[in-house]
Amino acid sequence: MLEQLLLQPLRRIELIQPWRAAGNRPGVVGDSLLAGAMALHFEHSALVFRSPLRFSACQTGTVIGFRSDGAVQTLGYRFDVVPSEDVGGLFGACEPRLSLTPDQWPGLCHIGKAQSVFLLADLGQHGASNCLRLRLLDRGWCSVMYRRDLDGAIELSPQDERAEVSSISVSSPGDEFGWLHPASAHPFVLDGRYWQTAHPRDWPWPLAPEWRSQPLSSEYRRVMKAALRARFEQHGNLRRRFLALGISVVVTGVADGLIEELATELREIY
Repeated sequence: MLEQLLLQPLRRIELIQPWRAAGNRPGVVGDSLLAGAMALHFEHSALVFRSPLRFSACQTGTVIGFRSDGAVQTLGYRFDVVPSEDVGGLFGACEPRLSLTPDQWPGLCHIGKAQSVFLLADLGQHGASNCLRLRLLDRGWCSVMYRRDLDGAIELSPQDERAEVSSISVSSPGDEFGWLHPASAHPFVLDGRYWQTAHPRDWPWPLAPEWRSQPLSSEYRRVMKAALRARFEQHGNLRRRFLALGISVVVTGVADGLIEELATELREIY
């Protein structure tokens, strides 16, 4: 499948839904690139990686074999080779994107300065996860890994390296993991009423005036938990991402420990 890329130079790296975190360049964590999807554009073709956790069109990762017990082995993500001009049609026009030249990827400074030309590909492992390894001329090996723990991100990194993200702070819906924020625009129905968001400003009467000014009260916490639970139960794509949550998250407007408490309860059901 990858033979058609042989000796093609890497022209640019396109990040779809690039990672966003305060203090970091978009899409960059250490020496790694992180995004919900990624396209490596070579001379004529592109190698496209998509997260099944973020894009419903690819429900499972690319199958690479079977274990001795018959279980399927996958890469976690889906990858395809398509003409470069067709990449745009795989994603919605409103998806945030970022294009980098190979030299704008900080990880490449560790593996050479020659032109990035595709030479080889094989399968590798990082812990219990499978990954695709790519060899670029005089640049050495790099790895493409699936980070289910990081909201299903695709990670491109120098060989055997891995982005370390122990926690994240969410202060608005525009941040990474912004779908956890109460103001994220995912409407739901709770107790027979339509809620535009879980943010207190959108709580129905009389909840809004009664509890908006008491964010530390037990009743405020109860209502916020019920609202977030309804959101995740009624949006299957968000629920899958929520249940995959693998790092500590602090969300503005949400009581400490509530996210973890709700995730534990939903994992017992789904």
